[in-house]
Amino acid sequence: MTSVAKHEGGLTDKDFPDLVQELQALRWTGLLVLTQQGVGRGITVQDGRMVFASSSSPDDRLGELLLRRGRITLRQFIDAGKAIVPGKRLGTILVEEGFLEAKELVKAVVEHTQEIIYGAFQWTEGHYRLQEGQFPPEAITLNIRTPDLILEGIRRIDAWSRIDRGLGGLQARYTRSREAEAVLAQAATLTAEKRSVVEHLESPQDVETICRGSGLGDFEVCRTLWAFRVMGVVLRVDPPAPTKPLEDEGLDFVLKGM
Repeated sequence: MTSVAKHEGGLTDKDFPDLVQELQALRWTGLLVLTQQGVGRGITVQDGRMVFASSSSPDDRLGELLLRRGRITLRQFIDAGKAIVPGKRLGTILVEEGFLEAKELVKAVVEHTQEIIYGAFQWTEGHYRLQEGQFPPEAITLNIRTPDLILEGIRRIDAWSRIDRGLGGLQARYTRSREAEAVLAQAATLTAEKRSVVEHLESPQDVETICRGSGLGDFEVCRTLWAFRVMGVVLRVDPPAPTKPLEDEGLDFVLKGM
């Protein structure tokens, strides 16, 4: 396995979606630690796939998620919280007290893990650190392919400034990569409308032209194209900057010497 080039850095320099794809490409294993304004998130990565996540924010805890979604009552939430002791998690207590069935707990933990990771897609500032190596396995883990994770994570981003920066502007040119079909085949949640964004992208086209050829709204096309760029479905192929003619370079040299 190839080592990650940079084991820590700022999320202003490496956008989180790009970091997710890089770890997937390298089949990296370890703990990805994110920090922002005193909040920490830890994401366990196994062979490039994100399989578990935790957060230090009280609002990101499992109990709060269950309460927000109406899965438990306020009284159940408070009583279970009081029963927490070292070595026993809230979910176990909720099942033991009959507040949740075991299968409901499994579903809730998976959903909880997804929400913590999707929340990290919203972070544009902060710091990341990679701790390589195996970590103790969790009883319940996330089973979602990275392309689907990236598609959903970016779908939740509404900031046009990030989408525009991720694309490189209106005149940036893109074409399908040779790996496009293989990557798209792994994305179980990909809709036909989003797939159509790149179906006819056999030769380079700029973002504006791609938008005109799609039945989706321009905002959604751009957001989808950004996700496809991160996933490796499309490649940016801007033309090289024009070179100065040799005779002009010689004339400049002569003039500078006078």
